[in-house]
Amino acid sequence: MTSATSKLSGSSRLSGRQFADPIAFIRQDHDRQCEICDQLEDMANFLDQPPDLKRVGSIRSFLTEDLDRHIEDEEIDLFPALARRCKSDPVLDGILYQLASEHELDRGLVDPILKEINAIVENGAARHPMRLVARVHAFVETQRRHLTWENRVVLPLAERQLTDEDKQAMGRSMASRRGLTYPD
Repeated sequence: MTSATSKLSGSSRLSGRQFADPIAFIRQDHDRQCEICDQLEDMANFLDQPPDLKRVGSIRSFLTEDLDRHIEDEEIDLFPALARRCKSDPVLDGILYQLASEHELDRGLVDPILKEINAIVENGAARHPMRLVARVHAFVETQRRHLTWENRVVLPLAERQLTDEDKQAMGRSMASRRGLTYPD
């Protein structure tokens, strides 16, 4: 693996203040997802070399903990708030439905990747390297397309349409989901 410095800041480094602007937090999470995609591809491209166990551990932590919380942030807070503010918009309804469907696909792709990552951590090598490469590429491709829609359509719409009260409710919920206190 290459030795790029990771900017991943797992949930252990969070404070409630970060949720005062929940849209910005989601955007930052998207940046983390892009970095994970890069690191997954890097890992898949260098399976013939000794793994960087710290980086593999960061990837595993993101996929086992942070990704589910991020999906919950969107499905429990962001998407419903947008749907309420943009009532009867069939285009937005279709986009949100598609994005939620892709979250289900993400979960299905992550489990087999995690099994291989666990093998790398425990044994120093993937059990089925070619399958891992194919699954990583499928996951990365869906993530990048998904994030493009969210960053270019959903988040700008949320910035324009959601009220301060909507954003505060989102931030409170997102902080609570992580066991943090929202700032008053």
